[in-house]
Amino acid sequence: MNRKIEEQLHAWGKEEEKVPAFFSKGIDEALNNLPSLHNPTVQPKQRRNRMTVKAIAVSAAVLTFGVIGSGFVSPTMAKVLSEVPIVGSIFADSSDSSLQKVDEKGLATKLNETITDNGVSLTITEAYFGGGRLAIGYKIDTDKVKLESFEKYQGIPLSFKALLDGERFTYMSDFEQSVKDGAAFGIIDMGVGIESELSEEPTLQLNVTEISGIKGSWNFTVPVSNKETLAATASFNPMVSTTWDKATFVVEKAEFTPAGSQIIIDRTLPKDDKDNYSFAIYDENGTSLGFAGGSGSSIIDKGNGFVNFKDTLLLPGREIAPKGLNIEVFNNHGKMYDPSNTEMVKIPLAETTFPYTITFPNDSKLMITNYEQLADKTIIYYDIEGNLGLQNAFMVLEDKNGETIVGDMNTERTSTDQLFFKRVFDKTTGPISLITEVVKTPYIDSKMIKVNLENE
Repeated sequence: MNRKIEEQLHAWGKEEEKVPAFFSKGIDEALNNLPSLHNPTVQPKQRRNRMTVKAIAVSAAVLTFGVIGSGFVSPTMAKVLSEVPIVGSIFADSSDSSLQKVDEKGLATKLNETITDNGVSLTITEAYFGGGRLAIGYKIDTDKVKLESFEKYQGIPLSFKALLDGERFTYMSDFEQSVKDGAAFGIIDMGVGIESELSEEPTLQLNVTEISGIKGSWNFTVPVSNKETLAATASFNPMVSTTWDKATFVVEKAEFTPAGSQIIIDRTLPKDDKDNYSFAIYDENGTSLGFAGGSGSSIIDKGNGFVNFKDTLLLPGREIAPKGLNIEVFNNHGKMYDPSNTEMVKIPLAETTFPYTITFPNDSKLMITNYEQLADKTIIYYDIEGNLGLQNAFMVLEDKNGETIVGDMNTERTSTDQLFFKRVFDKTTGPISLITEVVKTPYIDSKMIKVNLENE
């Protein structure tokens, strides 16, 4: 509760004559008409005195009347309520465009709940939960320590534990935080894996144990879903099963939201092979859906040399769900990446006639078709044949001084019916070379699982 409101209510509790008459009358009537709270099978607790009960009722009435019908609030209380700090959306100022979209579409649950401990006030401003993503906006107020700004992945401002509906879940958390007028505004961004079904209106128990080096207890229980998020979520349960190389994969769930998406795959396979598999996800046209992390559930030993567990594959958000999925499963047979098994290919672009074709051992092809050096960026255009994974092929640029220019990892497809793509890099000037690599001897096998979502 806001400190000013708390102080005012405390004062009312001590000096009964300051309680507005209309509050006292209304509360007395309400108390007289309350149904009995006695349960015949439970020993009732010690009865509270009437003034304590009235103080609680005043508190509830103040919060209700103050927000809904300010015309009924006394001038003193109106002044107190006018000073309650309502924090705007922190998601709106995030460096993550998908969280900005959450704010624009009104998908976040507004909370604005504050707890103060050891001179540090922590406010949970809002939360978003969907598509395997849980994002929490927060504000920190304190004069005990200097708060710092940092970009995403660059700092850890607080320590916490979290439960959903009272149950543990797997999660990976990142933070971003900015400081304005001495207060810190930040976001806890979690990719989550859920092992059991949640309720229709799940709640988050967030137990913060340390903030900027100050230990304490800031424990929140807040709702994390709303009807707007549910309406913006496309959820499918295809239950498509495929057995390959002694392993069985069941695509149980696909969920798409504007801020995050997830694919849940149940797999049963030999215990010794459980770490050899990985996945790539494409839509029905073969366009990569990207990758935003993932997690695995607890492993169940089947007792026959096989184990069972679920993978949660996290993907970037999508406003429109694909009509189908192509899920490529890879088996590396226990072999790791070996630099000696790769050949570097360096293409001096200014001296090259396009298209420049690179052929891989499995007859797949990567064809560099053109490039542009613009005022603010450099663009590489390319086509692929065969292996869909080549759309995300390793590529860097090198300038005339041997400096490496790393590009945006978000490949963009430039044709809906052809496998044509482009990759954006930072601005370059003068002669540049494109560097990629080719595996000499393939060591990874793959299997494609096709999933139709149109009839779900």
